[in-house]
Amino acid sequence: QRRVGRRARGRDASGMDARALLILAAKMRVALLAWGIVQDSFFEVPYTDVDYDVFTDAARFMADGRSPYERDTYRYSPLLAGALIPNVLVHPLWGKCLFASGDLLAGWLIKGILERRGCEEKACATAMAVWLFNPFTVTVSTRGSCESLVSIMMLTVLHGLLRNRVAFAAAVYGVATHLRIYPVIYALPTMAFLGGGVPKSPPPRRDPSPLRLAVLRALSRDQVVFATVSAGVFFAIGGACYVAYGDEFLHEAFLYHLGRSDPRHNFSPSFYGTYLDPRVSERSGRFGDDVGGTASRVAGKLAHVAPQILVVASIGVKYASDLPLCFFAQTLGFVAFNSVSTAQYFVWYFCLAPLAFPEWLRFARFEIVHSKTSWFPHLRALALWQLAQVLWLAVAYLLEFRGVAVFLELWVASVAFLGANACFLVDVLNRRRAVEKQPQ
Repeated sequence: QRRVGRRARGRDASGMDARALLILAAKMRVALLAWGIVQDSFFEVPYTDVDYDVFTDAARFMADGRSPYERDTYRYSPLLAGALIPNVLVHPLWGKCLFASGDLLAGWLIKGILERRGCEEKACATAMAVWLFNPFTVTVSTRGSCESLVSIMMLTVLHGLLRNRVAFAAAVYGVATHLRIYPVIYALPTMAFLGGGVPKSPPPRRDPSPLRLAVLRALSRDQVVFATVSAGVFFAIGGACYVAYGDEFLHEAFLYHLGRSDPRHNFSPSFYGTYLDPRVSERSGRFGDDVGGTASRVAGKLAHVAPQILVVASIGVKYASDLPLCFFAQTLGFVAFNSVSTAQYFVWYFCLAPLAFPEWLRFARFEIVHSKTSWFPHLRALALWQLAQVLWLAVAYLLEFRGVAVFLELWVASVAFLGANACFLVDVLNRRRAVEKQPQ
């Protein structure tokens, strides 16, 4: 009876349980991996992402006992290249299988987080399906992009925090921040979340120093644990990598991304100003070289960063009590207002989207409800986002494959895409406030 009950709880109304969803998603990814081999062999446009070749080359250098940074344009942690050494020693598909398996793990984590939040099984299954069968995320992982790895780690952090496994979540957060810089934006809401309604740390038996006493009074025990463990893991891994690869690691893995300017077209409207500046190609990615730059250059950097910081910080303060929604909204705002925005970055918030909406069950049942809580506004915002992306891709196709000089038109399309992202973000936050005001 217990086994039957468990099976019934893990099955939605259509008879498709979580295990069946994972198996079907795995088969889809295996099929795409096989198709990728065919397309790479017989088609002019390869299926494999160009970055995957960079990862493999860096892994080959590491397997030979050399630095992964001997591979030009490898600007990631040595941990990534180390994890892909089997690409060289076992099979070139190892990394793609690793990334695709991560997709499945992300689906399982989404289910676990929603169950923890009290969602019904049908809602959990719908949310899993939204992630597992998203055409964009499926192709990103099977083409060999590593962007899903940090997203999976952030889902693991949420999974741990909601189960009060603070030290474990902090350790994973430290690794995630080492692999990519952007998860640092989650520090503010996470600390606020851990401090909400949690008893403060008891004072020590010995008389503490004034500074230590102030910290103990201001922070909860969980906040101290999370900050200490995450920072310790981050600096321990970073220190080991620095000892092994020196300033090269520091520049390529961190400083390059902090000062990165991309004159090539991307979804950010900032690309056009960068493209028109003839000095950009000389200083792109040289964060240290810009410190002593002119006042106008510093003002330009602040103008680019200020809206992003304002959006991310304000969301982090306002919505810290609902951590999954907060992470999603912060990531969407961060990517939308970033000075460099590529399609791979969308994965960062796609994996959090299934956790951000309280309407999954109504959406799964196709229920028609009051306009203030219906899914129509969300669908309208999503449609606007999709149309803006199609417009951008159409103009980018003329530039990239037809050689037509449409830089100004592409900038207009980038502005439209930024506006669509902003509308989507505002809509999500407005709908959440409307749901909170509804009588229980």
